[in-house]
Amino acid sequence: MARPSYLARRAGGRYFLQIRLGKRAAELFQRPLLRVSLRTADFAEARRRLVDNLGWVLELIEAPDLEVMGSVLDARLRAYVGRGSPADERSLAERCAFENEVRRYFTRAQERGYAYQGRFPEVPSLWVDFVDQNKAAESAMTRMTVRRSYEAGRNEAREAFKEGWEPSSRHSPETFDPIAMIDRLVQDAVGRRMAELAPCVLAPPAAPTIVPTEIDENASTKSGGSTAGAPDRMSVLLQEFLRPAGRKRQHTTKGRGEAEAVVQFAIDFLDDPRMSELTKEKWRQLDEALPDIPNRDNIPREFSKTLFQRFKYAETNGWKELERVTTTTIKSRYWGGLYKFVDFAIELKLFDGPRPKFECIDPENLAPLPRDAFDDTELLQLLQQPLFTGCKNRIHVWQAGDYFVQSHIYWGFLICILTGMRPGEVGQLKCADIRTDGEFYYFDLRPFDARSGRVALKDLRNLKTNAAGRVIPIHPILIELGLLDRMQDLIDKKEERLFPEWEAYTRKDGTIRWSQPLSKSWQYVKKVLKLSRADLTLYSTRHLMADWLDNEAIAQRTRDRILGHASDVRGRYGRKGVLDPQVAAKIEALEPPIVKTMREILLAAKNRADARELIALKTY
Repeated sequence: MARPSYLARRAGGRYFLQIRLGKRAAELFQRPLLRVSLRTADFAEARRRLVDNLGWVLELIEAPDLEVMGSVLDARLRAYVGRGSPADERSLAERCAFENEVRRYFTRAQERGYAYQGRFPEVPSLWVDFVDQNKAAESAMTRMTVRRSYEAGRNEAREAFKEGWEPSSRHSPETFDPIAMIDRLVQDAVGRRMAELAPCVLAPPAAPTIVPTEIDENASTKSGGSTAGAPDRMSVLLQEFLRPAGRKRQHTTKGRGEAEAVVQFAIDFLDDPRMSELTKEKWRQLDEALPDIPNRDNIPREFSKTLFQRFKYAETNGWKELERVTTTTIKSRYWGGLYKFVDFAIELKLFDGPRPKFECIDPENLAPLPRDAFDDTELLQLLQQPLFTGCKNRIHVWQAGDYFVQSHIYWGFLICILTGMRPGEVGQLKCADIRTDGEFYYFDLRPFDARSGRVALKDLRNLKTNAAGRVIPIHPILIELGLLDRMQDLIDKKEERLFPEWEAYTRKDGTIRWSQPLSKSWQYVKKVLKLSRADLTLYSTRHLMADWLDNEAIAQRTRDRILGHASDVRGRYGRKGVLDPQVAAKIEALEPPIVKTMREILLAAKNRADARELIALKTY
């Protein structure tokens, strides 16, 4: 039988409706094809559902703009809600397909600044009722499917019983409720899982029921029992080591999340020993094994999930296509992580041996790669991307389009380039951090304003080092691009943060990292631009600012303060507030030829947005 027009099927899967859109419709839908899932793999049923969906699909395609499309959706929503919940799978499939298209409409309207709520005030409430009806129908149909399967099985059991089959259980099938049976199975599974996890909870060392005596340990060993739950097992101690802060006063847990991987390697490599079993010889073996952990390059994903898997892969397959990690990784991550763990065990009095000393480095381990500044060509490549010149929408900022979106990513790159700030420092900026002395604007990154008195430790800014607390003049380009306007808009909305859409990342140890959104964007655009230079990283923006400062013969003390670098004792004395006005004026005037070109590119897009040649979209 010939397949009807508009009906397509995924290879070996379900059918879907597919229509190629005309030029006008393609611009409105932002795609060349419109696809609607029919939620069935049966050809005859797919033909029926195709007819059901064609009506509203064609109405949407023929709509010339968002307002007409909104009228179609409004009328359809009223009709669907008026009918109540769907009674069969076929009706539900139609409504789910329509639901998906309404969601897309909401997204397109928001991206283009069309306030459909003002034109169709009842749509939000209709939408909620419509979705609730679909959810209720889907739940009811799922439950009915379970009961049908149960009844079919019960009928088969009856037929088999008539033919002489004897069930293993005396209970009659009629006494079973399938839903209750599923609940019992889930409860049993949860109970077993909780029993497995119970030994991993570390009790206080003083509890006699947790710390086994010598007699208990020998008895367990003789009977073949396991002592894996003992509190001085490395695996059990690791769980306590990673436990989030639970006491009001305690030592810092910073950096423990980073240590988890290497401690787990020690557990796997040494076969999860007790801390008391860690002799000098075992520490030596571990020290010699650490340099033999390769990096992830050229290792299949299934063999690179843990450090120990990577270690065993290299041991089994050789080093022909593998590379060792850098000495920085070994010293800071591996050695440093193990030292934190051992110190923690000593603090709990679960390890009384001498603190091990790690020192083994293989000659094949890679030397650390110094970072370099952007060169002019690379910087211009970045600034000529759609993010800065006109993008597709709020989400697809690296694709060309007619929208001007000054998002947190937009400002993040520019602030890093024109101030030398760290990405994590940009993410934490507050509106109140933009200050002025009446002549110059600057970012105030000090942990707190000492002139206003002391503050609690919990209220301090999260800085990389003590030297990171500083004030940084704001380059005039940032002000011309509207940074102060953004600040004022957010203050009017009672918003505290300068980039409220910038999300922080919380590690397992409770520490917060602010650089992830900008770092992920950099990794993406680096691939797009095919920037293969190994010493070019996001931190190259700091090296770029340092290079500009050096070329202008800025004093070393001022240079260190702007970049937040530690200096000698002399550098820690002197004025702690705003930079000297003459120095601030010189820094604001930093404008090598590349900055002049940057100004032309960035302000050209801003001027086009002001002239409404580009559509300006806010992200806050």
